[in-house]
Amino acid sequence: MLIREITLDDYPKLIPFWRDNYFVTDMDNKERFKLFLEKNPNLSILMENNSQIIGTALGSFDGRRGYIQKVVTNKELRGKGIGKKLVDEVVKRLHRLGVLYIPIAVEDKNILFYERCGFKKTKQVSMSISK
Repeated sequence: MLIREITLDDYPKLIPFWRDNYFVTDMDNKERFKLFLEKNPNLSILMENNSQIIGTALGSFDGRRGYIQKVVTNKELRGKGIGKKLVDEVVKRLHRLGVLYIPIAVEDKNILFYERCGFKKTKQVSMSISK
């Protein structure tokens, strides 16, 4: 299994992978994905096995905080440590940039996974605003 940086050339394989194993939204269109990669070089990675994507994690840095998104593992391979390896690698890359704080909003069913990755619950409440 190989962990490597995601490039725009991976886009045609990423969308079906995410659709089959998580979900795809309008934010995942090619133009926005290209912009995301350009603004956050070296922070988004995938894991492959025999040229097949089996996991992803997208990292970003706003100059103060680091963020992790689209942590997705092939449904048939969950529970084998793939997601944790990807999260650990993105966290390491973010720390190299000087990130001290990485907030994350997760669904209840994923809390244990993120606790295993070193995240802790806080008193903050996750909120959002959409267009």
